[in-house]
Amino acid sequence: MTITNVPGPTIPLYFAGAPLLELFPVVPISGNLALGIGALSYAGQFNITAVADRNACPDVEVFTEGLRESLRALTEKPTAVGA
Repeated sequence: MTITNVPGPTIPLYFAGAPLLELFPVVPISGNLALGIGALSYAGQFNITAVADRNACPDVEVFTEGLRESLRALTEKPTAVGA
């Protein structure tokens, strides 16, 4: 497994006058690596990509769903006790 977190530009970028709307990291896998996780921030966004060798990591969907649930829990607003 390889994991990387790269802080990207904090301001929007443009290419030939067109705005770059989103950036997604791609972590190449090779050799005995079965899973690559990349996290990249860009202009107020935070995107995560999982790249997997389907033969070596056939249950990557289990990992990605757990990641989604964890991120969702981090962004939920706490409810008042007794409400």
